[in-house]
Amino acid sequence: MILLAKVCRARNRFYKNETLTYRGLNNLEYANNLGFSEALNIEKNPYPQGAFGGNSYIPLSIMKLQELEDEALDIEGQLGDAIERRCEDLSKIVSQDCSEELRMTLARSFCEIFRNCFEHGKSESAVFCAQYWPKLDTVEICIADRGIGVFESLCESKHTNPNNDDEALAYSLMPGISSKAWRYKKKKAVQKTVWDNSGYGLFLAHQLFGKLGHFFIASGNSALYLDADRYQKMDCSIEGTIVSMRMKLSDEKSIIDALKTTQNLAVEVKETLGVKSLKIASVEAFIKSGR
Repeated sequence: MILLAKVCRARNRFYKNETLTYRGLNNLEYANNLGFSEALNIEKNPYPQGAFGGNSYIPLSIMKLQELEDEALDIEGQLGDAIERRCEDLSKIVSQDCSEELRMTLARSFCEIFRNCFEHGKSESAVFCAQYWPKLDTVEICIADRGIGVFESLCESKHTNPNNDDEALAYSLMPGISSKAWRYKKKKAVQKTVWDNSGYGLFLAHQLFGKLGHFFIASGNSALYLDADRYQKMDCSIEGTIVSMRMKLSDEKSIIDALKTTQNLAVEVKETLGVKSLKIASVEAFIKSGR
């Protein structure tokens, strides 16, 4: 829904002389309840959002940078603290009390992904939604922005040098890869905080969801889909970045094992492949291997 809404709104902005006509929206009760028709920004929208969240879902919602900065001032904290508070609700819905370790890991991973939107993507806002389906025991979350995109962001990094959107997506999934992380090491100890970007958010997300469900990321002209059996590149055309993740919660042992494996793997991969002069062939080989 978020991907389709982004494409439709972009079309409307780029081709202002066109008239967009939407058909069949009256039949999309589920989508409209989650805010799909409102996201299309239809003038005099006759299909408004009809539900406002609960224990099993969060409708299409917007996280605005200015509001987060204001909240950080109110709580005498930093931007990351304000984002963390918003991610608590998200992580509770996505984890569904499967385990406290999963909830905490997801909350931190989501925080880093949202921070990517604002700090790396240089976006003023991020849109997101989440859903849990009890009968399927499956959760899904989607986060998107209209920022500068992964490629342009990583071109600012001191260590990565992607040639295109395709390579940039692959680099972004590796541990420690961040257009800001290298600056963290230059700071004095008294200037460092827990919220300095670490570059692990997408690594944790793609490893966990890719093994137990699916992980999808798109930015610019490229998209990448991962699950236990597939590594699929796709052509795309999208402003900013979108990340979509789905996972089954039925096997708690597999989830706990995956969490432990992923956390250890992040350290191992960073030590083995490094961050400086990381080769795209090594990156793609690692992602394809499913390790």
